[in-house]
Amino acid sequence: MFARYQVGDCRIGVVHGDADSLAGWRFDVDALDSLDTTDATSWLRGVFTRGRVDVFASTHTCLPALRAVTHASGGTLGWVANNGATGMPNFRADLAGLCTRIGRSPSPHPSLGEVQVQGAYLALLPVRYDAALWHADFLAQWPAGSAAWLSYWQRISQGPAFAVERALVASH
Repeated sequence: MFARYQVGDCRIGVVHGDADSLAGWRFDVDALDSLDTTDATSWLRGVFTRGRVDVFASTHTCLPALRAVTHASGGTLGWVANNGATGMPNFRADLAGLCTRIGRSPSPHPSLGEVQVQGAYLALLPVRYDAALWHADFLAQWPAGSAAWLSYWQRISQGPAFAVERALVASH
């Protein structure tokens, strides 16, 4: 289900969906932002404990989030770093993808946000690519009106209605 790595003293669980499911959505930005119920918060704290990790690095959910997960007492239990989508735009009017960088030193590249966790640095980095080439390739495979075009073209050509500030809310 997940791979565990260590960078410095930071233990990282890498998942596709969430900590319980390959196709899970509990690390989605909306799911993380709605942690106002005891069950959801208990689940999140539980997966950090069971996974024995300081960070969960996730993708799959299409929109990014960098979130601290706190103990009931207020201390930080761990972080969720979700890059959203590397190959598609993540923010309104910005056609870059996004990747998560985890390293022992601060990112030498411009980042949207970076935090230090147990001696490792987590950063969300824009992935710039040739948007015109990507658009042409997409349209060659999925022309206007096709199911994929209906599902993805607006996002690919304009970005989703999502702001950087929402991705970087500090804690839950």
